[in-house]
Amino acid sequence: MIKEFALSLSNRHHFHENNKMSELEGTPQDTFMSLWDYDEYVVEYFNKNKKLAGYDGLIYMPDELILDVDGKDLPQAKWKTNSLIEMLTKLKVPYQIYFSGRGFHLNIPSTAFRWKPDKDLHLKVKDELNQIGIYKYADPSVTDKTRIIRVPNTLNTKSGRWKIPLSDSEFTNFNLDFKNTPRRDFIYPKMVCEPVFDVLVRKTKNQPTEIKRTELGREPDPINYTCIQLMIKGVGQGSRHMTALRLGSHLRWRYPENTVRLIMEDWRQRVDKHDVPFTKAELDKIITSCYTANKGSGYNYGCADPVKDSLCQSTCFLYKSKKNQSAMTATDMENVLIDFYASNVKPVDFKDLYEQVDSFPIYPGEVVLIQAPPKSMKTMLILNWINALKKRTYMMELEMSPRQIMSRFIMINKGWDEEDLKVHYSKKKNGLDASFEWLTVDYNSCYPYEIEKRINMLPEKPEIVAIDHLGLLRSRMKDNNMKVEEASQFLTELAVQYNLIIFVISEITKSAFHEGMNIASSKGSFRVAYNVNKVLSLQPLFDVNKTNLIKGLKLESTANREKETLHVDLSLDGIRLVG
Repeated sequence: MIKEFALSLSNRHHFHENNKMSELEGTPQDTFMSLWDYDEYVVEYFNKNKKLAGYDGLIYMPDELILDVDGKDLPQAKWKTNSLIEMLTKLKVPYQIYFSGRGFHLNIPSTAFRWKPDKDLHLKVKDELNQIGIYKYADPSVTDKTRIIRVPNTLNTKSGRWKIPLSDSEFTNFNLDFKNTPRRDFIYPKMVCEPVFDVLVRKTKNQPTEIKRTELGREPDPINYTCIQLMIKGVGQGSRHMTALRLGSHLRWRYPENTVRLIMEDWRQRVDKHDVPFTKAELDKIITSCYTANKGSGYNYGCADPVKDSLCQSTCFLYKSKKNQSAMTATDMENVLIDFYASNVKPVDFKDLYEQVDSFPIYPGEVVLIQAPPKSMKTMLILNWINALKKRTYMMELEMSPRQIMSRFIMINKGWDEEDLKVHYSKKKNGLDASFEWLTVDYNSCYPYEIEKRINMLPEKPEIVAIDHLGLLRSRMKDNNMKVEEASQFLTELAVQYNLIIFVISEITKSAFHEGMNIASSKGSFRVAYNVNKVLSLQPLFDVNKTNLIKGLKLESTANREKETLHVDLSLDGIRLVG
């Protein structure tokens, strides 16, 4: 079996056999290894992709699974570890104790699990242990597919202390005066036990192409948000209610509700004061509201929220994009230009899609609005673009079903008609999905601000976001003009913040349907056109001899902040659009 090793958090992706760990013990620096084991495919994957994000291979149970236990201080970490030891003892699961340099690690043997190699083994283990209650005390985030964890007898440079093994009696009496030096001669007896945790019964789907609300949970760790990190550490009694609302609203997008309540209960115990109590009943009421408020959408506290903004630090991964949305000097703006041209950003250019057109580039950070009348094949146009580009794409499809979308993608890709599709799948053949590994389709509507959360949950950040269509996004606005204006403004900010190309479809007004399209033809406010970077108008061309039969499409630019224009006539080849 193979593990990933890291000689610091910034020096990862060294792949060796498991026995490499013993060679690294005694290293006076931060040294880590992968929590899980892998086969040789992990090396092949990394060499191809130059990263482990989105790793799609099998993962294997290590000889010893490590549970990470931390607390606000050493006494609390000891209490949580001891509680976990009591639970494991009742389950007759042996363990090994390590001081991690800050808290404690508990190693349990792989023989405690009924398991087999699986692409989703980490999720199954997490679900099983969560059901038993392990994560009431251990950190549930330390289960990710490519998670790394500290090697024994190596230095934790933040605390200046070594990760060392402890006997039961040493743990009982442990304090920070304990001699902290590598203990490579410390020998634990081999741990063996009967299976207690049945991972084989856990049903976990492969990485879904359809995101459902119940499957949300892959947002970056709270540790990446400095405001959330500071909140978790604890707050004063005057801000506990406000903080609980923001923590609950954030955590609901990462963890199942029962896990959120466990995490928040641990937090409550830290901020509870004898003289001014913060009761469990109060907290339960707050967490419930995080799930039920605003008809189930909960609360949204962005970077501009006064409480979160007061805790903002430059180390947060959102700080740069937040700063970029602020006022900028001429020097700042010139540096943006320098970065843009130095990065050699490659746009999507329509001249590569259609031979008959001049250059019409779409750059990352831009929103393109496609306005069209109903039943004008606007969705089909987007599907043709996405299929031709084959870039990592997150599509929010709010009109068609998964069957309809997948059938159209395959027909476009293969040049098939419906009969070809029927013949293929009537034989129960599969495998065509491999041609669309770059595609994720979400069929659930949401509020515009939730799109950011959903793309953060994906294994890799998309390059293209497509939304069909603007008017079907949820909103608390009763006025339709305000609804679409709000949505278009948010999408523009999202494109810039995440360097995305966003295609968004919009239906046109009744007057535009009869009088022709212009810059203000989209349903809703004319401000929509001003919020986006480019507006394209799609006009169906009908067969004069056959009523309502579309023989082609006319696509042209209605508005563009740059100088380029687009005009292309498209003809139909089955459901392919050829220009």
